[in-house]
Amino acid sequence: MAPATKRWWLVNVYSNQRGQSLTLARAVALDGHGVVYSRRREVVDALVDSLVNLGALQLPAITAKSLYLSLQERVFAGDISYEDMLAELAQHLGLPSTEGVAQLHAWIQSFSAEIVIDPELPFVLFDLRSRGVKVGMITNSIHSACAKTKWLEKHGIAQLFDLIVSSVDERCHKPDAEIFRRFIAKVSLPPECTAFIGHDEAEVDGAKKAGMITICLRCSCHQADYTVSRLAEVLDLPIWPPRKQILRKQKEE
Repeated sequence: MAPATKRWWLVNVYSNQRGQSLTLARAVALDGHGVVYSRRREVVDALVDSLVNLGALQLPAITAKSLYLSLQERVFAGDISYEDMLAELAQHLGLPSTEGVAQLHAWIQSFSAEIVIDPELPFVLFDLRSRGVKVGMITNSIHSACAKTKWLEKHGIAQLFDLIVSSVDERCHKPDAEIFRRFIAKVSLPPECTAFIGHDEAEVDGAKKAGMITICLRCSCHQADYTVSRLAEVLDLPIWPPRKQILRKQKEE
């Protein structure tokens, strides 16, 4: 007879102190801008300021900003590419030359990468990962997941993320429930075993429609399952596997 083998697996459901059965979150997705990081200056403001300083802005500043944001939304939705955005932006700004497009691209990439990481983030993600929770980011962005990984590498935290789901790669964006379903599919878990931490009411609602546990950070989303005022408070929620995970074993002969 072949020797018995042991199979170990993590329990996804446990009872709280009141004996209530709770489904544990085995993966969590964080919003990018507003949760994982912030910026001291929004990219559009920095871009327009740079054009003003060079005397190259041929549109009213408010018009230029509105144009940038509308084109950005179209990239988020997958209607146009980032390259199309650059070309159209350069044309409207009176910078249609190859050099003008290259300068806009350089500014956008530089200003976008100037992120400030929430100081509580590394500790929170390290704690969650130590419990076996997969960690990801869902972001509306004109930048690919690869580009955002490089931003995180500069801050020494890229290794704390298992995956990044970017709208420009997926050609769908928040608050559409589809981008949350893409994350759920990538982590290969039931929706009820995944969580989303966001700060925008519409995006939290999109995650809820996808079946995720929803956590609202520094906002008052009434439809969210939980609300927290600081990122570190996420660790106090009763949805995570215990730090000392209970293992069950099964013998197979």
